[in-house]
Amino acid sequence: MSRARLNLAAAAFLVFSIDQGYGGQVQESVKNSIEYVRSMQADCTLDHGYRCRDIEENNFLGIDADQSLVPGPYLAAWQVCYEDFRNLPDLTEEQKELKHYKIGFTESQTHFIVLFQGLLLPQLIDGKPEGTIRATFGLSTKYRVEKSTLTISERLFLR
Repeated sequence: MSRARLNLAAAAFLVFSIDQGYGGQVQESVKNSIEYVRSMQADCTLDHGYRCRDIEENNFLGIDADQSLVPGPYLAAWQVCYEDFRNLPDLTEEQKELKHYKIGFTESQTHFIVLFQGLLLPQLIDGKPEGTIRATFGLSTKYRVEKSTLTISERLFLR
């Protein structure tokens, strides 16, 4: 079994363990956070802790607005990665929803790198979100895509 497949199996077991309520206080807080996230009816862009991001309509067309503009070739690589991500057998359809992720892009000389970074779950205090805990509902996944062929050469599951 490949290292990536083993990492996915371990991550799936962690999600299974959380869903089944095994373990101590930390897992109980993760389980409560997941239930909170599942019950949310947010109609906004979420950030870590499942809080709505502040809306800032900026001048993304400006020359100095790199943070809002994504180079076109990154989206070609993302499309390949997203198709693979949607077909991961060990994640539920709910865990594959993009609302549970931030997407990052970079590149090396020969590869595009695409990151599906799982949003950190909220820390609940008296049933209300206050900060974050070091756990995600989704599965952070990093892809390396060959520039010349737009094929995935590596998929890593991150903790």
